[in-house]
Amino acid sequence: MLTLRNSLCLVVLFGLIAGCTTNPLAPARVSGKVTYKGAAVPAGNIVFHSQDQGSYRCALTTDGSYEIRDVPKGPMVVTVETESVNPNKKVQGYGSDKGAKDYQARMAAEGKAASEKMPDQTYLKIPGKYAVAQTSPLNVTLEAGSNTHSFDLTD
Repeated sequence: MLTLRNSLCLVVLFGLIAGCTTNPLAPARVSGKVTYKGAAVPAGNIVFHSQDQGSYRCALTTDGSYEIRDVPKGPMVVTVETESVNPNKKVQGYGSDKGAKDYQARMAAEGKAASEKMPDQTYLKIPGKYAVAQTSPLNVTLEAGSNTHSFDLTD
């Protein structure tokens, strides 16, 4: 009886230890704010590109802030893009515009404009060099734990 109890305690202990481990490849958290000429970039995406461990994306909030968890430590190239929220940019159709038309028809049937379902995002044009990893001048090195990196974009 005593060995059964000890065995169960060991199983529970090993389960707790296994459940409390962290991902050794993604031990960092990074947060900060993105501005352009001193003003907050209110919408778009920031992406941290690792040379060999993938890319980590986060949407910018209306005050330009962001936070990404479970990012690997090490050197990163950072890109920022705002064209995904450009209201004048035509949405890419895949074969036809049928999907977009169906969505608009469904929203109209519900008595709502299609734009009511989307969050209000203010588009701010930034230089294109920031959107591509090969041309972005933004580089950081992330350490394990909490990191803060804010970026003030310029022309």
